[in-house]
Amino acid sequence: MRNLFFISALVLWGTHCVTAQNEPRFYVETGAVEVVVGQAVQVSFILENGKNNGRFNPPDWEAAGFMLLGSSQSSNVSIMNGVTTASASYNFTVTPIAEGALTIPSVRIKNGDGELSTEPIAIQALPSADGVSPALPKRSPPKPQSDPKKKFKTINM
Repeated sequence: MRNLFFISALVLWGTHCVTAQNEPRFYVETGAVEVVVGQAVQVSFILENGKNNGRFNPPDWEAAGFMLLGSSQSSNVSIMNGVTTASASYNFTVTPIAEGALTIPSVRIKNGDGELSTEPIAIQALPSADGVSPALPKRSPPKPQSDPKKKFKTINM
């Protein structure tokens, strides 16, 4: 009887520790809060111990005053001492288009049956030291959609 009580207490305590460490969390990190116009800054949206039920929709960078330079995505799963943790990171390299106070807006992500959201982040876009803004990279035009019927060409010999 004493062993049964001990085992039950151990299982309940272990379950409590595992669930307390695996609470889902969604937040945003940025490489800097002050950036010179034209200088690149890394912005990462991180989902920890959550389940992304749908697509992640990044903020409208142009409406927020930024130009998107690049993006990537990564994920990590770790099992240590029987505790599983997982994270997904959505990374963006952006640059301010004009100087002034800019805000990266709050972003939502579906998690299970609910939603998680980030806090907005303020970024101050500063003029360059010489007062001349660096040239921003030009965007490449969108690629024309090809006709799926014209993928292959038949050659008669």
